[in-house]
Amino acid sequence: MMKYSKYLLTSLILLFATTNASACWGDWYNANAYFMYRVYATPAEAEQTQDSFNLNAEDNCKSWQQLTSASIPLEDIYDIVYKMPLEEYEALYENKRRVHENKFAQWITKQDTETLDFLLLAKTNEYIRLQQNSRWYYPTMAIGARMTIEELAEKALSMTDSRLRDRYLLQAVRALFTMGQYQQCIEIWDTEVQFLPEDNLMRRMILPYIAGAEFRVHHTERAMAYFAEMGDVESLLYCAGRKGETLTPADALALVCEYAPNSQYVMQTLQKQIRKREPYGYGYWNVGDTVEVDDEFRKLQALALGMAQDKRVDNPAMWYYTVAFLADLEGKPEQAAQWLTKAKMAKSTAYIDESIKVMRIYLNAKLRPVNDAYEQRLIEELKWLDKMIVDNLTDEVRSETAYGYKLRDNQSYYYWNDMMRRILIGEVCPRMVKAGRYIRALQLANMADYRLLNLVDRRNFYDWKTNKTTSYTMGEYRNSDEYNNYDYRNHFFEMIDSLGLDIAIRYVENVRHSRSTTDRYLNERGYTANDYLNDIIGTQCLRTMRYADAIRYLGHVSPQYKNHHNLTLEYDPFSVDPQKISETKDFKFDFACEMYALEQGIKLTTEPNRKAQLMVRYAIGLRNSFDCCWELTQYYRGSSYWGQVCEKRDWEVGVHAQRSMERATQMVNEACALFTDDELAANIHYKLCNFKTIAEKYPNTAKGQVVRGECDKLIDYHAHTKRERRIDYYNNW
Repeated sequence: MMKYSKYLLTSLILLFATTNASACWGDWYNANAYFMYRVYATPAEAEQTQDSFNLNAEDNCKSWQQLTSASIPLEDIYDIVYKMPLEEYEALYENKRRVHENKFAQWITKQDTETLDFLLLAKTNEYIRLQQNSRWYYPTMAIGARMTIEELAEKALSMTDSRLRDRYLLQAVRALFTMGQYQQCIEIWDTEVQFLPEDNLMRRMILPYIAGAEFRVHHTERAMAYFAEMGDVESLLYCAGRKGETLTPADALALVCEYAPNSQYVMQTLQKQIRKREPYGYGYWNVGDTVEVDDEFRKLQALALGMAQDKRVDNPAMWYYTVAFLADLEGKPEQAAQWLTKAKMAKSTAYIDESIKVMRIYLNAKLRPVNDAYEQRLIEELKWLDKMIVDNLTDEVRSETAYGYKLRDNQSYYYWNDMMRRILIGEVCPRMVKAGRYIRALQLANMADYRLLNLVDRRNFYDWKTNKTTSYTMGEYRNSDEYNNYDYRNHFFEMIDSLGLDIAIRYVENVRHSRSTTDRYLNERGYTANDYLNDIIGTQCLRTMRYADAIRYLGHVSPQYKNHHNLTLEYDPFSVDPQKISETKDFKFDFACEMYALEQGIKLTTEPNRKAQLMVRYAIGLRNSFDCCWELTQYYRGSSYWGQVCEKRDWEVGVHAQRSMERATQMVNEACALFTDDELAANIHYKLCNFKTIAEKYPNTAKGQVVRGECDKLIDYHAHTKRERRIDYYNNW
């Protein structure tokens, strides 16, 4: 074999290598990954106090309001008590006659100097403690405060007749704890603080210091009892570890429930432990239907059931809800539904009632027959969920949605929208498809994917190089040349792109001519723009060789929207050897027009050689549309969508690809049989790289002479070898 054959072989390997679409990727979660269990408002779900690091700040400000005047705004109290540094407060203290805009400052300087004096001591205490707790502090360092911490503790303990006695005791304990006087802290608790009412805020704020003091003087059992009373599970586990005991989180939680069954820490810890067991919570590729039922799981079940029946519990519905949730995690949704009914009937709170209602919608989606009655019930449930999505929308949620990464990757960040997506995408839509209710499944998937995005109507893109954010409305975004990282990689797109062209057309007709109020309700909450749907259907028409229909749909896609496909056509679809072409946004429409014209030409042409040439050109276009020009019939190729929803089908072995390849091969064979002109036939075979055929059948043609001159052995350059089987792309024609 001569140099020409080696060059041709190498070039074909390079030019016909599979092309992959590039895409950014990250952690992608299954649609069932959203956290559903909810008994405690996490910071992302609740409006926090201004001092997010002090859980008692809001209660403390309210307490000061009761001690002073109900007319003083809590914000004014917070500004003085928590935000004003010692230096500024000392200036306020020295200049009492100054007129202040802050109403709390007015009150304590004019009408309540006892509080004014106390706050000076408290702020001085915090200033000194902050200095001494620093890792850079040395005993010889000057603090720069008007009194030492020893003097401060003595002063606080001496205020026995003050109406602020409990607050002075807190300052005394804080100062003594900083000095390491743990036994004296305990004595203050034993002789005075423990006798304060259990709902006293200062008692509650002193208790952590006493628990820590007991631990430091090696009274571990007492320390654990105090930590349990506070609901501090982490400290309980730490103490148990120091004692050499094995105490699981469920054991610690049970101990907390003995001392403080209604503590917010119980709810917080319970939610943390249950969410760790939600099967999809922390995984994105390896997902399952149930969780491992181990001893810890059984302990949580027993604890939840016991607390649901405990008369001390203020909110038994929360515990029945927990029993129901664990039953569902165990793969027993019928039992879960029974326990949830008990939760609905038990004493509850508005917050837990909402969680119960969400779980009821979820269990209905798993258990009820998919029929008209269920559809009607589902719509009513969706209307409630939709209202919750709208009513609870915050600026933080708007910002997260505008950047879009968590929404795209199915990560939990907005409970109400998360639950709609988990229920619809994870449960309802697959069952609707299985029941043959394809249009309803598409409507529901569209609502789940786009409802929140439509409400926010904003897409933001951060440029790491320039440190700037570009913000678009959704209309601007879809007419820009920004990478479209959502519309062609979500669940709705995967569904409409895989259910078949006829179903897709029926769905679009429903969008444009809604038959019922339910259709209109669902369609209005999705993304149903003509450009988007026409592009999807037009592309499927190309995939199924319906070129006249492709022209009709692709012809109605606006020029601006064609910038938003993430795809460009690199090669001429009618060339066997990949030939680079100029970039064009109309490549799908142009291809449809050319293929339709070829179809008509083949149908009308009677001259055999001309007809054969048209057939070969048509066959090349058909075959290329699934290979080097795959952008004509697909939106992605290869494994660049790590974990994404659209990485479910291999287009190279799909039914449409196989049919197209078979059709192309058939047309080439028919065309070759039609030729009456040997020169034309040889040219076509040469174009198709069928060199052996030329040498055997057309040796006396011009192309026959070229082949015989370039190869001293009459063999096909596209030999069947494992290493080079990709080269034999056209040789079977």
